[in-house]
Amino acid sequence: MIMQKMKYLLSLLMLAVALQALPQGKRASFEVPFGFELFLSGNFGELRSNHFHSGVDFKTQGAVGRPVTCVADGYISRASIQPGGYGLALYVTHENGYMTVYGHLDRFPAAVAKRLRDKQYKDETFAVDMAFSPNEFKVKRGEVLAYAGNTGYSFGPHLHFEIRDKAGNELYDPMKFYKQSLKDSRAPVAYKVGIYPRLGEGVLDGDDRSKLYNVKGNTISAVPEVWGKIGFGIKADDLMDGTNNKYGVCKIELLVDGVERFSSTMDNFSFAETRLINAWADYAHYAGSSEWVLRSHILDNNPLRALSADENNGWVTVDEERVYDVEYRLSDYHGNCSVYKFKVQGKKSAMIAPEDGHFLYWFMNNAIEREAVRLEIPMGELFENTLLDVKEEKGKSGLSPVYSFSKNAVPFWHGAKLSIKVPDGAGVDSDKIYIRKVTKKGGSSVGGKYSNGWVTATVGALGRFELAADTVAPKLQPVGEKNWMRRGKIVFAVADKETHIKSFRGTLNGNFVLFSYNSKNSRLELDLKRENIRRGSHLLELEVEDACGNRRVFRKNIKY
Repeated sequence: MIMQKMKYLLSLLMLAVALQALPQGKRASFEVPFGFELFLSGNFGELRSNHFHSGVDFKTQGAVGRPVTCVADGYISRASIQPGGYGLALYVTHENGYMTVYGHLDRFPAAVAKRLRDKQYKDETFAVDMAFSPNEFKVKRGEVLAYAGNTGYSFGPHLHFEIRDKAGNELYDPMKFYKQSLKDSRAPVAYKVGIYPRLGEGVLDGDDRSKLYNVKGNTISAVPEVWGKIGFGIKADDLMDGTNNKYGVCKIELLVDGVERFSSTMDNFSFAETRLINAWADYAHYAGSSEWVLRSHILDNNPLRALSADENNGWVTVDEERVYDVEYRLSDYHGNCSVYKFKVQGKKSAMIAPEDGHFLYWFMNNAIEREAVRLEIPMGELFENTLLDVKEEKGKSGLSPVYSFSKNAVPFWHGAKLSIKVPDGAGVDSDKIYIRKVTKKGGSSVGGKYSNGWVTATVGALGRFELAADTVAPKLQPVGEKNWMRRGKIVFAVADKETHIKSFRGTLNGNFVLFSYNSKNSRLELDLKRENIRRGSHLLELEVEDACGNRRVFRKNIKY
């Protein structure tokens, strides 16, 4: 009862905030952002690591520099430059109550570009983010706003386009406004179906473990035997005309014996909800396979508004020894629908009690304390109750064991605080020690800050962790140095094996000069012409620093 009440109140709160932010008044309309036929390389709500795709990706005919048209009257309210993420991005606040976002741009309007460049030099940093007042950069529907590109975390020319509420927190599917501008006669396609016995309350083929079944035609080849509380899931993609891209499915419906048990409609969500992707998807399976299977039952602490279910949150109670008819209906925004049907056989079976151990409860604060490791999980960070399984294995770094807390990868909504004690006589400076997530492929840094003998970091999921040390400076390698002066561009490859690049700073003759950073290929570049570097001899210095404070400096006299 307490769990249901908390979930209900949280859902109401999120819904109230969302409704308050909805644009009011008459239905808005938007111009298309390009003067050619529109195709998508990505759609709204697609499943991405730790988030839903917050807009659509318009193809640009494979080219950089296509003019981007302003979709409605308004003003440029924000502009940003990032080495990753959206790269060069513009935010336009419209008179109709919405905001639109244009990401991965190649060029800004000249006046906006100058403001950002001035700030880069003032702050001596490449990454900048600026807000503008309504009277600074007014724009009109149909005028050229910017030019599409491939900047930031983009792996091909395209325009990332979002429609938000005026406050910028609520996200809406642009298909609501551009449905007639895109051709789509192809229905979604399913590849696998998952069946999930509920822990301690359900059985599948005599076991309490979930299974995936391949889809053949419009069904699965097996007739699984089930008993107790059972959940279902599906792996599927949408398709569109004129392209081989695969997209997220807008609407999923699950029916059992002709009665709807669950449905999802992905056409609106907030940034506060985006990590709930890890509650909807089978996260443990994704962590081990990079394959998305979406559950058709709602976990105890999953208030994602895109999901709705019956009074049992989509869990199906199988308590009769008979055949149960299961049906999935998958639909896209244009109404194309595909149907998949299969059967499960109810067969009475004894429940399998969970292994002995302590549970972590989603509706409580959880704290695990051992002599050399601590884990603090705030209330509401878990999506369901989780069986604790603390283990220690020999670590590779020699600074600590490898600690794990569950048999499976278990996600948090925002994060939990993990602390590991640094052993006496570690033989390395404390500011060089960090927490590493250990994986089959090696591992990656989750960061960490040293204090009073412990290193503490925020982790996004339960996994395997150990202390490690980074005492090696980043690599800073000149690229094509012989051609620097001919091309008018100075290029370096930069990398850090253990942690990540925290900062960089370049100077000519002791004066700051702006290097751009491309996170896709880890390149630092100084465009001599763009930065108005005078001809002659210069002392070039470039310093890079990693997350543990290790520095590498390149210093050389150059003649331009």
